[in-house]
Amino acid sequence: MDIRLNLDLNFTAGLWHEGQFYMNNYLVNCNIVTNTTEAEDAQVAVERLRWFSYNVLNNSFFVKADEVERQQQLWANGMNVLVLPEVPTDQIIGMMLYTKLNAITDNKIIITDIQITSGLSDGVRYIFADDDNYSLFGDDNWWNDSEIIWFDKNIFKSTEDGTVKMQPMVHWKDVDLQWKDELVEGDGNVVVGNFKKDD
Repeated sequence: MDIRLNLDLNFTAGLWHEGQFYMNNYLVNCNIVTNTTEAEDAQVAVERLRWFSYNVLNNSFFVKADEVERQQQLWANGMNVLVLPEVPTDQIIGMMLYTKLNAITDNKIIITDIQITSGLSDGVRYIFADDDNYSLFGDDNWWNDSEIIWFDKNIFKSTEDGTVKMQPMVHWKDVDLQWKDELVEGDGNVVVGNFKKDD
């Protein structure tokens, strides 16, 4: 049975535009339809959306791809950077989120459309759905990857003198958000410890 859901995701992030940093509060509203008979997987998919919003998007910086020096500066200072193909306007961030959020749910739920607004958008909401043009995000990049990734994986291959500092790769199983069929069954063995009491 398909169940319709509506979910709000809130986060605060910085963006680099025209030589300046801005901080911005974002509200993303997702209309969702479940696409699995496993209720547990549908719940995990929703939790993946929340986890990505709270742990990746929140307190990150959006930077255009050609601003390489700025990206390296932010990474070197321990900041989390999301590189986008164009200037990080609400429209570009909304298209990226529509693509990435659908990717991380692995078709267990389908985000039919999203609305994004922010403090800098002055009350305007941008709406994205399946029939919109996402050619900017059609290539094989982090926004189409279902894993917890928000940067080009190749960045790990070349770091000099600690210029780029990045958090280690995290997988969905590391945060207990794997699918039901990926759960590891216990072997049934019970281990008993023989601990001495302190006198």
